[in-house]
Amino acid sequence: MCTDDLPFILIKWPQFCQKLFAGGFLACGVIKNVTLLCPSELWFQRLKPIIPLLVHRIVLGFQDFVFSPLPDPISGKMGERWRKENELSTCGLIEQQSTWAWHAWEGIRGMDANSLMSSNKRQKHHEGEGKNESSIRLGDLPDVILQEIISSLPTKDAVRTSVLSKRWVDQWMDISKIVLEEETLEKRQQFIDFVGKLLVVCNSSRLKSFSLAFEVGEDAPRVNEWLCGFIKSNIEELNLDFERVEKPLVFPDHLFTSESLTKFQLSMQHVINLPSPINFQNLRVMTLKHIIFPDSSPTQHLFSSCPSLEELTLIDCNWTNVRAVCIACPLLRKLIIREWKDDDDDDSVKSDDENEAAGQNVPTHCQIVITGSNLKTFSYDGDLINDYFLYRTTSVTDATVEVHPADSSLHAGYFVFKLLKALSNVEKLSFTDFAAEALCRTPLLMVHLPLFYNLVELRVVSVSPIDFSCDALLAILRNSPVLETIEFVMGVSLPQNGSNNIGLLPTCFITHLKTIKIYGFSGNEGELDAIQYLLQAAPVLDAFYIYSNAYDFDSFAGVNRLSMLYEQIVQFPRASVDCDIDLE
Repeated sequence: MCTDDLPFILIKWPQFCQKLFAGGFLACGVIKNVTLLCPSELWFQRLKPIIPLLVHRIVLGFQDFVFSPLPDPISGKMGERWRKENELSTCGLIEQQSTWAWHAWEGIRGMDANSLMSSNKRQKHHEGEGKNESSIRLGDLPDVILQEIISSLPTKDAVRTSVLSKRWVDQWMDISKIVLEEETLEKRQQFIDFVGKLLVVCNSSRLKSFSLAFEVGEDAPRVNEWLCGFIKSNIEELNLDFERVEKPLVFPDHLFTSESLTKFQLSMQHVINLPSPINFQNLRVMTLKHIIFPDSSPTQHLFSSCPSLEELTLIDCNWTNVRAVCIACPLLRKLIIREWKDDDDDDSVKSDDENEAAGQNVPTHCQIVITGSNLKTFSYDGDLINDYFLYRTTSVTDATVEVHPADSSLHAGYFVFKLLKALSNVEKLSFTDFAAEALCRTPLLMVHLPLFYNLVELRVVSVSPIDFSCDALLAILRNSPVLETIEFVMGVSLPQNGSNNIGLLPTCFITHLKTIKIYGFSGNEGELDAIQYLLQAAPVLDAFYIYSNAYDFDSFAGVNRLSMLYEQIVQFPRASVDCDIDLE
């Protein structure tokens, strides 16, 4: 028996076959290695979306049951054990894959006919049956379809498909997607050797998507070679994640003028060297993590050269070398910013060179201006390291303002006020207890908070139950006339006699508030007082969800206590007779 004819008999799977017969699938459904015989064209098209999973299972099966060590698919050498065992039946493997087959069948049953893909039609007369059936061989499919199937596999498994059939020996070399991720230090050299061989053999000009995660260290020249070899001008998606970058990495110049690149993610704690010609004409999604930007001019040029950008994410980037920059992408719809100080920033003072080398965030207060008439989602989560100014952002409907403790409370209060002022049209807003605390320290600004006429969902994030009588929280609630839902992440509490400090009840509580959600409930007196107050303050409330802290109720006694708390809460007087209380 040759390697092209290894049996992989579908009807050997008892559970799967019972389901097939029950569903009207004839018993002639047989897979021989890469051959799929179906009773109709429709059934082949229904099976086609799971063919990559099937091939993946075949590859993993051969790896586990047929040969060890693996043959070297790049050099084409077959292991001695493979030659001795090439007639080994895979029926045992088939039996062990019955569970996967069952889930595959469930997936087939649920498929929409609109998702079926077209394919070549062939007719074959089966011996002894006297009728024509639709027969499709994977090996007979066009190369472009085979390469699409193989490209959907993990890269190492895609390479292993070369041993499945003579027809598949070279197919993997033209795959359109490569994902390379260094696993452990012990396997570092093995990974380097694999990538080196892959670069030599594969047709990188066909690559549409390339992903590389690697700890660079002293191998910067090698990484530069990989970047130049794998990244061609027709690349569409690029994901690069580098750690311990000690020397500058060199990206091919054509990357920054690529007309095909639509998605770009780069993570490295080092200065990015930007060429003078930059033109990301069709780039739609860009994510930059831990990047140290060069001086103002090239940084501004970068953000001014993305006319099609729709999503921008900036995670812990270092703006030390930049005094001011304007992000004004006309199509930008989503902007995510996170800037956290490193733990040791407050413990020691470092020179500029040391900070640049280590990629540290230092408080330089770069002025970052953001304009976006099409911006829908904005999120800031950080330690107030830089100054942000939002202009023409009335289109934002979903916003997050999460600031953390800062040395200057006045600066923090003004920072939060500026953002909220620019986000007055939001429909969903998330903010932290630290943001509320910062506003409380600037009472003169708090009285000038905008009216949130469209705000329907408010999410309060805190490290412990937030005081409901907090002036800043109440100010936002009073300025949100159509608010329908409030979520208290990590809970809400009310100190003794705290209700006396609340004063005028927010209008939304009387007219619009439908849902309240409390997370992290532990059952203390302050939390119970807050729940009782909220139930009495919302006459149109429909649902009150309370999610307990698992650590406080993870014992038999805890379960009993939770049950007693529920009985206590449902006895609280309610302004809304239709309100349902759910305690989990």
